[in-house]
Amino acid sequence: MSFPKIGFALTAIFLAACEAGPINGTSDSLANRLEVGMTPAQVGRIIGQHQFESRASADDDRLCRSYIYDEAIDSKFVHAIFDDDQLVSASDRHRTACALP
Repeated sequence: MSFPKIGFALTAIFLAACEAGPINGTSDSLANRLEVGMTPAQVGRIIGQHQFESRASADDDRLCRSYIYDEAIDSKFVHAIFDDDQLVSASDRHRTACALP
């Protein structure tokens, strides 16, 4: 394989590894164990009880729950967004609780 082809292949691999999917979490928060489609109860069994909840409006089926982790160093939050009680995305390392617009 020539050097340009190797360089192109390596670039493609690195870009694919850097793309964030709907679940973007680390083992520190256990968010890496979450899966799209989980219910709030299933998420809670993995990362514990949520401390904050946000809805855009009372009629909105979307909600964001915030779960505190890593309090020993500096509190960080996992943001888990649910639509019709199904997890659609989650990420960690947030410095504040989530708030839906």
